Amino acid sequence: MLLGRVLDDSYDPVVRRNLTLVTVARLSTNSAFRYVIPFLSVLARGLDVSISQIGVVLTISTLTGLLGSPIGRVIDRGSHRVLMVYSLAGIAIGAAIAAFAPGVWLFGVGLVILGVSKLVFDMSLTGWVAEYVPPQGRGRVFGLIEMSWAAGLFIGVTLLGLITALWSWRWAYATAAATLFAVAVVTYVRLPPDRRRFSRTDADAISVPVRARPTARGWQFVIAMGFMLLSIQMLIAVLGPWLQDDHGFTSAGLTVVTFVMGVFELGSSFAAVRLTDIWGGWRSVMRGGSLLIPASVLFTVSHDSLWLGLLAFALITLGFEYCIISSFSVATTLVAGAPAAGLGLMFTFNTAGMAGGTLLGTWLYDHHGAGVAVAPVIASSTISVVLLALGVSSQDHPAAADAPQART
Repeated sequence: MLLGRVLDDSYDPVVRRNLTLVTVARLSTNSAFRYVIPFLSVLARGLDVSISQIGVVLTISTLTGLLGSPIGRVIDRGSHRVLMVYSLAGIAIGAAIAAFAPGVWLFGVGLVILGVSKLVFDMSLTGWVAEYVPPQGRGRVFGLIEMSWAAGLFIGVTLLGLITALWSWRWAYATAAATLFAVAVVTYVRLPPDRRRFSRTDADAISVPVRARPTARGWQFVIAMGFMLLSIQMLIAVLGPWLQDDHGFTSAGLTVVTFVMGVFELGSSFAAVRLTDIWGGWRSVMRGGSLLIPASVLFTVSHDSLWLGLLAFALITLGFEYCIISSFSVATTLVAGAPAAGLGLMFTFNTAGMAGGTLLGTWLYDHHGAGVAVAPVIASSTISVVLLALGVSSQDHPAAADAPQART
């Protein structure tokens, strides 16, 4: 009930009673998922490969997100509670494989299993929220849950980083696996069976086929998010190697930076709780993403300075976290009556952007350094913001072509 106290009585009691549980569950998944990027150099050295080589493995695992759209349609027909439990166990198995992998390719298999399972968990959790919360109230709930993204960094990844500094990265993954198995058991015991209320109304069940598709503005939104994820993935792929190679940071130093960035993310999470439902999803996503443009310019021209570079990444963290949290409330409305399908479609485009960002960012860093690796972000983030601005400008004047479409 701790987080549930933030919600008033208009929210379903099931949500208020279990909001803390599902947020802790997501914190544990985010910790295991986010560990790899800040410690990319540590992992590469431990597996005796280059940054670009482990970047290829990470890209392959990231591409599992392309399954988001078909998986989302399956999730909308299944039990969100059961799928959350199974996917938590799957993330634990992936982390365990990574912990004991003798080489980079088996390590990659662990990341693939972890990535697919996390995709299922995230969409199942979003579908669970959509069961009980109407669209106009989801921004607040997602903002509270998405504090786990920040907490996964400054609590979860920080703890895993300390384990890495004291022992090794293998112990970090093993600890994550054990924690996730425990969380899966608690979730199975505590979370009640599904009871659909808002994810599919009676009218939806009659008039909207299962294969309903987004409107033109919906496609515009997911394309914009793809460019946004391309931008952020290039940035975060550069952060750890830049700190270690250019400024001599150790694993302990990376842990401190990770903690501070997590604090900034938490600040954006609080802002999303207060502002996303007021400003609206599209406008919130656009405003958050807009910060990436000046921040990437700042880093490109001042990456030789540690403090200016860190300031740039602080701005990037603030903007992107607010952007991505706000995007969930929009994504659940992209496909009529099928919130997980809409989220899955956004994840598919996000994945394409992340995969491209990982490959391009690590390759440019290996061959040209941090400044050149970040420069393309100025263009990609600008494209994303322009697409979002066009969507905001047309929000109050929907075209006839934007009427819901369906295919059988």
